[in-house]
Amino acid sequence: MPAKKRIALVSGFWGQNIGNAFFNLGGKYVLEQAFPECEVAFIQDQPAYWTFHNKMKGNPKNDLVLLRFLETDYIVLQGPMLGLPFRAIWEETFRALTKKGTKIILLSAALFKYTDEEIRATTDFLTQYPPAIISTRDADTYDVVRGLCPNVHSGIDSGFFTPEVYHPFSLDMGPFVTINFDRFPEPRITVGPRGERRGGKCDKEFDALGCRWTLRFPKFQMRCSQMGKWQAYIGAWFDWRRLPARIGDYAVVRPEHRCNPHVTWKIYRQPNAVASDEPFTYFTIYANAALTLSDRVHACIVTLAYGRPAMLFTPSPRSRLFARLGLEDIKERPVTLDPSLLAREKQAELDFMRRAAAKL
Repeated sequence: MPAKKRIALVSGFWGQNIGNAFFNLGGKYVLEQAFPECEVAFIQDQPAYWTFHNKMKGNPKNDLVLLRFLETDYIVLQGPMLGLPFRAIWEETFRALTKKGTKIILLSAALFKYTDEEIRATTDFLTQYPPAIISTRDADTYDVVRGLCPNVHSGIDSGFFTPEVYHPFSLDMGPFVTINFDRFPEPRITVGPRGERRGGKCDKEFDALGCRWTLRFPKFQMRCSQMGKWQAYIGAWFDWRRLPARIGDYAVVRPEHRCNPHVTWKIYRQPNAVASDEPFTYFTIYANAALTLSDRVHACIVTLAYGRPAMLFTPSPRSRLFARLGLEDIKERPVTLDPSLLAREKQAELDFMRRAAAKL
């Protein structure tokens, strides 16, 4: 019997952003459905993606660049990898693998900043190293890559396939909301009667769970977070607020998506904190939450995938993936995802991937 073909699914950096695991696991499910005759196996991502490393310099000088030595039929990259450092990080690997006949697949692919410079760099690089298959996660990325290979699909983020991967535990702790802010500061939240506008200045107001929610962000911490990642830690150090364990009728659960570096004083400063270096704990939390408020894109993705409402707080253009599913208002108010729409989009992506795989 001939050996199974192998698919190397590039993954990792779960500790510095557990959201990577969400789309890594969803992507593995998609590939297993599209390539049932193949073995799909995880392999560590390039070391250039470590936090605080200058990605424009590519991989660290003494790194082995292990991926270029892989004996694999396909290599699959996921997520917003199409940034300006893409060539510096991946060219050596792509050159070596394509020379051996390995086919490149971009799944749940996205730009990083969506600038004209980034679009030109992406087009130039993928023209030189054309993937065999591209499935994007937002319309803008699709418009950029649609002519760069024969098999291109306007798909969705692989994190939306999480319910196919994992059935969460139930939690016997009463109703709770998930508040996940690990780059930007958590806002001070007050609730009142639905539709009632509060006096005084606030940063956000919306109705949810039968109440009027009013949010105010601490100004100093917000400025620090807007300056950069390490500055956000300085802001957090000087955040001496004591935030509540409950809001209205709901307990507050506070997951942290970055446990590497595991900064204990930051992660556990407020009550009901949760941090883990595996993703399944987070799936259980988001699947059971009455509402998720977060500055993390994939916290909202998984919450929505499990049928719960979510609201996103980030200026990142990578949030464009929500518009792909008609959730343009996710930064203005909590939204829910039409399950029939999600089911159709999932099936469309699986059908495309199966057709494309059959052509290779």
